[in-house]
Amino acid sequence: MKQVLKVLAVFVVIAALAFAGYKMFFEKKPEEQTEIIKAEENKTGQTGQKKEAALPVKAMKIERGNLPLRLNISATADVWEKAVIRTELSGTVENIKVSVGDWVKKGQLLVKLDDEERKLEVKQREAERLISYSKYLVKESTETTETKELTKEQREELEAMKIQYQKALKEIDRGKISPEAFEKISDEYQKLLIFSGDLREEVRKAQEGLSTAIIQLKQAELNLKRTAIRSPFSGVVAELKISKGEKISQGQDVVKVVNLESLYLKGYALESELSNIKEGTRVRIKFDAFQEQYFYGEIQAVSPEIDPERKTITVYVKVDNKDRLFLPGMHAEIDVEYQVFENVIKVPRNAVIFRQERYLVFVVRDIKRNIGTANWEYVTIGHQNDDEIEILSGVQEGDLVLVEGHGTLAHQSRVRVIQ
Repeated sequence: MKQVLKVLAVFVVIAALAFAGYKMFFEKKPEEQTEIIKAEENKTGQTGQKKEAALPVKAMKIERGNLPLRLNISATADVWEKAVIRTELSGTVENIKVSVGDWVKKGQLLVKLDDEERKLEVKQREAERLISYSKYLVKESTETTETKELTKEQREELEAMKIQYQKALKEIDRGKISPEAFEKISDEYQKLLIFSGDLREEVRKAQEGLSTAIIQLKQAELNLKRTAIRSPFSGVVAELKISKGEKISQGQDVVKVVNLESLYLKGYALESELSNIKEGTRVRIKFDAFQEQYFYGEIQAVSPEIDPERKTITVYVKVDNKDRLFLPGMHAEIDVEYQVFENVIKVPRNAVIFRQERYLVFVVRDIKRNIGTANWEYVTIGHQNDDEIEILSGVQEGDLVLVEGHGTLAHQSRVRVIQ
């Protein structure tokens, strides 16, 4: 019995010691419990739930402004002035004065052909002219030709024929008479002039070969001039198709010149869009090569014909290219501003979201130190273009709307507005 009591006493002592140890090391003091509760309260809201993290978003204030309606046309750049220059003579390339990419002025020398043979031809033709001229002078000084005095009727006939000939000259230029009819009138007039003696000197020169010699000399001088190939307009050398020392034939391609300042855009609009396209209309342009920048121009011309198969009309847009940024063949998108709504409330297109069959925007409320609540507001939209949408109701001027980072937000989300 005594043995049992001793075991029981030892057990009681061990239990007491264990209880005392628990109280000392594991049970929190009231002060410690208070601090823990305070820390937990800092982590939760009044409802006891954890506070939502503020999501980063971008926002902008709603303002009034003009909203242009635009018609989009796909276009390609080209130039009014471009030429592949061909040689008018055969010969050897003596010198090439330019390189590809050089800017040249109108009349500037591009290529020089060897001209020795052409110089000799000019001297030969000049000698032939002198021989013919001397023969003409000898005959003119030794022979006397009596000029018949025309009667009044002959003089009136000659004057009437002169008037008819001058009229025919104008009509042939305008296409009012045929070449055959003009030739007949011209022949009659020449006959009367010869008969009257008014062309006596010209006839004598022709008889002595002087007229032919003069023509051949002028032709030789022209050929000599053609050995210098010059630019027909100011522009950029786009291509050289010959080499120095090369023998080239008449009509061969020599050099290509492009005037970049005459650049324009050629686009195609639908037949149904014709009423919104007028000459002189200002347009906005975005080139594929300059995606971050807009340029501006105006409609220079609209084709008077509709393509019967594609049902499109060709539109020509004038572009300022003095800095030579744009090159032929570049692709661009043209926005034709055919109507402008003034002083409307508008937001960027990416501010408007379509949910539950309705349009809405997120408006930031109660913002402090860039932290606020994003509430969705249903809106009624009006006119729109590729960049902006008119808002008829639902928000007001000055409201702060989200434009980025709000695609998956819920109503009353906490947000942090960033720049």
